[in-house]
Amino acid sequence: MIKKIIAVAAVIVASSVVFKLHSAPAEIYLVRHAEKVKSANKDPKLSACGLAQAQAMAALLPNTITRLYHSGYQRTQQTAEQIRLKQPTASIKAYDARDLAALAKAIQQQNSPVLVVGHSNTTPELIQLLSQLTPPHIGEQDYGVVYQLKQSEQGYQLFSFAISQPTICQAKTI
Repeated sequence: MIKKIIAVAAVIVASSVVFKLHSAPAEIYLVRHAEKVKSANKDPKLSACGLAQAQAMAALLPNTITRLYHSGYQRTQQTAEQIRLKQPTASIKAYDARDLAALAKAIQQQNSPVLVVGHSNTTPELIQLLSQLTPPHIGEQDYGVVYQLKQSEQGYQLFSFAISQPTICQAKTI
């Protein structure tokens, strides 16, 4: 009898792990905001290059995203808004960048692809929270990379895709 109870308990635990994995989105996309205006302001807007980068990132994403999350900063909101132009049915929601655990929980309750626009410090942390994978390093000058967490039987796998930098971003100032 005890062996049956242990066997049933093992099946229940295994089923709940599988259910949790499959109830989360099959694909989660994460990007760092596009290039911001150089400013002493703590909440700068996107530069002209940044707007073009956000549009280029939007072109890399599938049109199946249902929710876009962004932090409360202008640069993440503007990046998300540019991407949303290619995702007309997606909703946009702000998140608290100081509470990534709450964001990870909200994402895991979704059942369709989502996108998170974050920062050089929050994007790697969120990748680790969602997947338990070693996150990439994102430097202060790194813009234009789309990270994809794709669900498999073993958990999430991490892929990345870089945009071709728009011409406006390659212009040299004299």
